[in-house]
Amino acid sequence: MKFWAQVAVWMVSASSALMANAQAPIRIGEINSYSAMPQFTQPYKQGWQLAVEEINASGGLLGRKVEVIARDDAGKPDDALRHAIELTSQEKVDVLAGGFLSNVGLALADHAAKNKRLFVASEPLTDSKPSGPMLNLWANSGLHLERSMLEAV
Repeated sequence: MKFWAQVAVWMVSASSALMANAQAPIRIGEINSYSAMPQFTQPYKQGWQLAVEEINASGGLLGRKVEVIARDDAGKPDDALRHAIELTSQEKVDVLAGGFLSNVGLALADHAAKNKRLFVASEPLTDSKPSGPMLNLWANSGLHLERSMLEAV
């Protein structure tokens, strides 16, 4: 009888944890050069904001809302890395995204690989290969880019 009581407790705990996780939002840490390259990154930002609104209005992804936490790297890899560390360790994001500039994108890709996070590159155009997996979804439209990114999660 004690065994079945333990199994019942475990099942209730496991199902509660799964339900809580299913309701938690998908958190995306988005790091980009908003102040360094506003002519490119501001329309991109407006596109992903619109995509997040549309996705959440239609019930989210896999029944989970999408939450984006954006940071400005000012076009500096060191700033991007500082933000990536904060987003992965403190904010507990599920995915890292951004990296308009190649040097920033490579720094973010390396950090994501070391921390076992998917990195979705916005547009770093480089021949260098990052140390880990990087999904580069370059597109003409920020809306298309971000919708693709969010659906990949």
